[in-house]
Order: sequence, then structure tokens, then C-alpha cells
Amino acid sequence: MDRSQQVRAAALDSLPVNVAVLDSEGIIQQTNHSWQTFGAANDIQTDPETVGINYLDVCEQAGTESALAVKRGLEAILAGERETFQQSYPCHSPLEQRWYLLQAVSQELQGDRCAVVAHINITQQVRATRRLEAERDVLDTLNDLNTALREVTHTVLNAPSQAELEAVVCERLLETGHYSCVEIGTLESRSESLSIRATAGGCEASGSQQTPTQPMAGELATTERLFGTTAIRQAAWTGRLQTTTQMVENAAFDWRTDSDLPAENRALAAVPISHDGTQYGLCLLYTDRPNAFDADERAILSQLGGLVGHAVATSERRQALMNDKVIELEIRLPAYIRHPTPPPDDWQIEITHTVGSPDGGYNMFGTVAVTNLETVEAVFEPLEAFSLSVLGQQGQTCRIQLWSDQTCVTALLAAHGWSTESATLANGDAYLTVRLPPGDNVRELLETIAETTPDVELLARRQRHAIPPNEHAQQSPTAPLTDRQRSVLETAYAAGYFEWPRDSSGEDIANTLGISPPTFHQHLRIGQQKLMASLFDPQSQTA
Repeated sequence: MDRSQQVRAAALDSLPVNVAVLDSEGIIQQTNHSWQTFGAANDIQTDPETVGINYLDVCEQAGTESALAVKRGLEAILAGERETFQQSYPCHSPLEQRWYLLQAVSQELQGDRCAVVAHINITQQVRATRRLEAERDVLDTLNDLNTALREVTHTVLNAPSQAELEAVVCERLLETGHYSCVEIGTLESRSESLSIRATAGGCEASGSQQTPTQPMAGELATTERLFGTTAIRQAAWTGRLQTTTQMVENAAFDWRTDSDLPAENRALAAVPISHDGTQYGLCLLYTDRPNAFDADERAILSQLGGLVGHAVATSERRQALMNDKVIELEIRLPAYIRHPTPPPDDWQIEITHTVGSPDGGYNMFGTVAVTNLETVEAVFEPLEAFSLSVLGQQGQTCRIQLWSDQTCVTALLAAHGWSTESATLANGDAYLTVRLPPGDNVRELLETIAETTPDVELLARRQRHAIPPNEHAQQSPTAPLTDRQRSVLETAYAAGYFEWPRDSSGEDIANTLGISPPTFHQHLRIGQQKLMASLFDPQSQTA
């Protein structure tokens, strides 16, 4: 070996990567120390130096997709068709997963074209990339679930029936792309059968038989039983979300490649649909995602179960309200507005609308007599929990906006499905007229109010004839509106935006809602268009 060869060999040996030099036929002419050490450590069946072996034949014999790609790339270099080539590939051992990056460049060796091939260990980079991808997948799942939750929130407020509500929930969750099957049903008698009411996706392939009544009895053979039977029972019994995972070994798995997973993952979440201690069913979600149903995902799904349960309870109460008679209550909340010194004159506000505020409080819109306005302003000026604004005047009446960060009683009642027919603030007391179905418990309503306003008085209780529903009305004209469009329209109406002259400008209402004026006008325009379509072209809303 002449001096130039010795220098080249020493240079190659100093490199911390596996390097080989191939001649124009692909035969290995020289390897470095790292190459030889790697071969010896991995029980290579020939001399670790591997000089004289045709590297192209080795790639051909390996037969994997990456090995054949390397063969084609090296042939192109040796044929003068390209100067460089690189290919990442798995190089696993029975005890360790490894990935390498092959980089090849063309060189002249004694007048002949040859290739210098280096194998660089990129295992740490591959693992880091996969960790980032897994974290990104988790974030995508949570973002999609939050989006679905917002859409379901809008749906549950407007769904005309429980059946339609449950069907939409299944479809929305399936559309996230993170579940292969979504079902809603009831576990009958806690152990005998699962009665399915709504379903979406490939449920039979996911482990559910997708039948109206799926038996779950213990005497069934394991292969015939519904996947996740124990988790489903536990969710029904405890009223808490339950998950289970099953790993099925993949017989086709080849540890030398990345083409197949060693095992297939099946996971199930059983989410109770409940509200105020009453369970209305279970939502079952099937997926094959690895690491499915982490703490954040479970929290969102539990929130969804409570939301749907609340909607079902509200729907039942709404149906009861459509009966011939309802219960009407007159309620007084003493000292609801506490002011440091008694005002010199009596005062009164008629509350017409209550709208949630973006900062978490509530905006109450109402009217005050012009002769009463000065006293009302004096009452609320020193109160930090309230902010009073005068929106406009029509004749002897002023339209006002009253913001508060206190718990809003009318919103609390609405959350339980109870309708507030009127609300008045007078000399610090609040007077409410509330309607509820005949079967509802009046004491429960009073206890609900007392949780935030302890001093509650029932002034009167009477039965009223309910207004019969319009048999031609298939759905509320506001049903097509999104939550934001509904909030914009309701706030605009309550603030006198549609009066002439207007009591509030678009900019005023945008500030109230915490949005920009262009966004306000966009939601207003689209919302008005949907309302007109619901009234004059209802078929377009159901097509």
C-alpha cells in the first residue's frame, strides 16, 4: 500500500460513520474501521472488512423496498447518471431499533468511476421526529374535539328531538377523523343488553355488532362478546368515563422493516350521558389510534357527555312545557342589588333580555322610566360589580344596558330548562315570573336559586294554560344560526340596533361582544339572511 493509500485509509478510519468504497461494478474495494466494527458487532457471516463483496448484489438479495432503492441509486452513480444519492432506511436488530441514512457520492479511482458510501446513524433524529409527530397528533385530536364540541353545543341548543340530537353527535365525532365508530345507546338493566339508538362509522369492524340490542351476558364466548364489555358496564354503574385498550399481535410483522406495526391497537371510551344525577345513556367511541384517550381527551369527552345530557334533560322539559298546563311561579330575591346607602326615591328596571358577555359576565338589557333614570344611575354608580349604560330614549322610556359579573339567575334557570317569563329589579329586590312543566319539582328550582342567592321567597304558585305549539312550525327560525350569530342578533335587538333612530351603533355592540365591527356586521348579515330564509324559504334550510 503506497503512501496515498495509507493516508486515504487513515482518513476513512478517522470518520465516526461506516464508510465503504465501491468500484464501477459495485464491488467493495475498501472499508473503514467503523464499518468493520459494526459488522463484527452484528455477527456478519463473512469477514467484517467485506472487501470483494458486490454491494449491489447484497442490496438485491435483501429485497426490501429501501434496499432496492439503494441499488438503483448506486447504479445511477456508477453509470454517471447522477453525482450523489441518499436514502434513509431501518436497520433493526432483534434487540434494538435503529435507522440509518445512506449517503453516496461519485469519485474517480485510478481513472475508473467509483462510489463512496457512508452510513450515518440517525436513530435519535428519527425517534425525536416520531415523538413530535405523536405530540402533534395529540394536539390535532384535541383541536378537532374542541371544534366538534362547539358544533355540538350549537346543535344541542336547537335540535328538535333527542333522536336528531344523538344522530348529529355521532356524525360530528366521526367527522373529526379520530374515531372509526361512534354509538349512543343504553345499557338495559345494567348487565343484560346494550340498546343502540344512534350510530356512525364502521362499527362492526371496530368491535361493535351494530345491532339494535347487543347482548353482553357473561355466558357468551369471548370471541362473540362486545369489545369493551367491562368498561361499558363500569361507565353505566359509576357514571364516570371509562376506557379500555386491546393489543392484537400482527402475525405479518417483520422486525427488520418499518412496513408493519408489531401489534394493532383497539381502544374504546364509554362516556356517560348524564345530567343532575340522571343517566340518559352512553356514548361509545372506538379507535385504533395509539395512545388514545389521554387525560386531556377524556376531559373533553366527559364535558361532551355532560353537555349532551343537559340537552336531553332540557329537551324532555321542553316537551313537558308543550302540555296543556304549566306551573307558573312568582319569586322574590330580597336585596339582590346591595347598595351602601338607600336611594332617595323608588326605582325600577324591567329586564327584557340577558346575553352572556365575552369577559364571563352578563349583559342585561332593559327599560327604565325617564323620570326614574337619575335614581337608577345613582344606585349603580358606586357598585363595582355592575356597570350601567344608557343606550337611547323613546318617549318616556330609556333603554339601558346593565353589565354584571355576578351569577345571572335567569341564565341559571335556563340551564335547567326553566323559562323566565319576566324579570324586574325594584328597589334592590329582584322579581321573577318562571314557568316549569307540571312534573318538575318546585323545591328543586328554589334550591337551585338558593345556591347563589340564599334569600329566595316564593310569592305565588299557579297553573297556566300553555300556548299550543304551531303545528305548521317544523323548527325555530333561529335553528340555522350558529351560537355567535344568535348572540350577535340577540344583543343587537336588545340594544336597540333595529330601532329608528338606533339606540346603539354597530361599533357599540361589537365592543359589548368583544369583537371587531367588521366581524359584527358579517355575523349580523349572515344571521339576518338565515332568518329570512327560515321564514320565507324553509325548504332551503332543510335541504
